Amino acid sequence: MALRAGPFTFGYVTYDESSDVLYAGFGPQRRQGAREQTPEGDFLRYDEGGRFVGITLVNPRARLERDGFVYLTLPSGDRARVQGLELELRAAR
Repeated sequence: MALRAGPFTFGYVTYDESSDVLYAGFGPQRRQGAREQTPEGDFLRYDEGGRFVGITLVNPRARLERDGFVYLTLPSGDRARVQGLELELRAAR
């Protein structure tokens, strides 16, 4: 499965149900690089060269249950609804 937010499609998705944290990226997750916190409390992840490589969504299940959707601020500053999240969370159960 994949997540989509704005023009980005993240094909690698891992959800940690016990901590309600979802990791999504263009490729397998790497530990190196930097991250930048969004206004929503999520994180944009960058590789060693500063290229955008993925996202970390904090409390996506709680936010989805509370609001019915999850928005993410992208590197461009635009806000986008995260699509495919419901299927990812359902598959994790």
